[in-house]
Amino acid sequence: MNAHLNDEQWAAAVLDQSDATAAVHLAECAACREEVRSLAAAAEAAREQARRAAERPEAFWSRQRDSIANRLAARDFVHPWRRWVWVAATVTLVLLASTLLPRKTVTPVQSSAQPDPDDALLLSVQQSIQSDVPQAMRPAALLAREMNRAATSRPNP
Repeated sequence: MNAHLNDEQWAAAVLDQSDATAAVHLAECAACREEVRSLAAAAEAAREQARRAAERPEAFWSRQRDSIANRLAARDFVHPWRRWVWVAATVTLVLLASTLLPRKTVTPVQSSAQPDPDDALLLSVQQSIQSDVPQAMRPAALLAREMNRAATSRPNP
């Protein structure tokens, strides 16, 4: 193996879970072995420091639990009304805003110059949707209507 270990292999080696390739490399490479020893020592030192910090007498943990419980009880007992004040203030502001702010109504502008192309397109789409005859068949339908009208308007001999 030419290259040194990658991050996953370093982590596995520190945890004594390295694969065969990494184990062979560690057997051959003194620099990597020393690095693994250094990382393992640092991890062990951190583990020991955390263990010492957590080793407290039961009285310490009892005081911690009591202190936390007292703070939670005091917070919930003294200030539950604050939430309702915020809710009431928010509702009041929304109601005031909805009643006092002027409402803008949009009136369509009547222009005699040219019709709006969007309106013309929408009108065309609406007519196409409401029509019973597909677009391609409209000329034939128009011809059939004219023929029917001509036939019914002729006097009988």
